[in-house]
Amino acid sequence: MEKTNILHVNKELCGQRLDNFLIKKLKGLPKSLIYKLVRSGQVRVNKKRTKVSYRITEKDLIRIPPYLIHNEIIAKKIISNVSDFIHFENEDFMIIDKPYGIAVHGGTNQDVDFLSSLKKSKENENLSLVHRLDKNTSGCMLISKNYQTASFLGKELTNRNIQKKYYALLVGTLSKDIIEIESKIDKDNRNQKMIINNSEGREAHTKIRLIKQFKTHCLVDVEIETGRTHQIRLHTSSIGYPVAGDNKYNEDSKQSNLNIGLKRLFLHSYYLSFFYNKKYEFIIDLPSDLKEVISKLEELND
Repeated sequence: MEKTNILHVNKELCGQRLDNFLIKKLKGLPKSLIYKLVRSGQVRVNKKRTKVSYRITEKDLIRIPPYLIHNEIIAKKIISNVSDFIHFENEDFMIIDKPYGIAVHGGTNQDVDFLSSLKKSKENENLSLVHRLDKNTSGCMLISKNYQTASFLGKELTNRNIQKKYYALLVGTLSKDIIEIESKIDKDNRNQKMIINNSEGREAHTKIRLIKQFKTHCLVDVEIETGRTHQIRLHTSSIGYPVAGDNKYNEDSKQSNLNIGLKRLFLHSYYLSFFYNKKYEFIIDLPSDLKEVISKLEELND
């Protein structure tokens, strides 16, 4: 099977500098990042390190980090076979089983996003997000199909009538079986992350219930009454139990992730409940990659 992160150089492309080739190929990626990837050896030509000034030749094989094209791969899958991602659908809304690694909507340096790909596949420009999930969070996502549904469910979300629960793997030994966190969240624009700011931030409430304690980690059920940006990640980190795989709020996570075979943020939206003409409840199980991490922890626990 051909590796999608290997770029093949044909006769029409040869002769140009490696950096110019990558800038055209990886549209939307900052030039500074492309230079960094080449200089650090993350981009290889014919399995060897090279310089940004290298002139590519016919039949060169250029390897780029797989994560750079993850969004594009998912977008193509959505467009070609959208049913793989739809957990439930009626005339008013859809429940999407969102994969990790793709943004739900467009933004700066964001070439593709889930919603745009979904609109294209369903040929429906009226689709809109009722709530959002972080790029690297998987699971239940509610999407309205018309203005009336979007308006009603948007108000239900504002009034905290939509119940959302997550599975998360936290680092450490939980001090209590149930922990509730109420601290205000604010944006730190300088460091591009969220922070606790109880004087000027926005209210946020998170409830954590222990499911299983392992030697180094704990699997928990997290319920949020509010939906602030990075709420779960920031709140759990603020009390000393960061979400496993979270490099933004836990800088020392890399070795721990390797030990348990974790390759991404362990945060999955598994439960969604709301009223729209009648009561709806949806549950989406952990994806296979996160189940494998739990199995690894079980082995280490023996």
